[in-house]
Amino acid sequence: MIARLCGLAVDARAATRTRDPVELAIATRWIAANLLSIRGARLVIEGMVPAGGRLFGARVASLGDLLAALAAVPALVDAATLPRHWRLGLRALGIPVLDRPVPAALAAGASVVALAPTAGSSVDVVVAGDGGYRVRVADAQCRRAA
Repeated sequence: MIARLCGLAVDARAATRTRDPVELAIATRWIAANLLSIRGARLVIEGMVPAGGRLFGARVASLGDLLAALAAVPALVDAATLPRHWRLGLRALGIPVLDRPVPAALAAGASVVALAPTAGSSVDVVVAGDGGYRVRVADAQCRRAA
């Protein structure tokens, strides 16, 4: 397991050598999904992940839940909404976080996940009994159109 984590860390450093927020969001999803895979956790995604930049309000109870949300939705995390020890955990895992104002990331086409509630889209994470995660993705624009 340690060798797999080290390999992931090396690959993550290469994937995050860009300043493009969309590429960083894709790298975030890739890193989070690989971390869950290394832990042997299953991920089930309910709903459609919308294309383009969206602000997602995440309802999560732990850093592991946040990783599941990030594995489901390619997005950068608004670190200002996280507890300090979660920010340190993300940094240790090599997961990029938002490095610009939220509107700038959204305008560039990248999605953003914040722990603060939003009037927009949402990501809900439920820990399944088998040690996996069920992630519900709800897009505000799809709800308005229905």
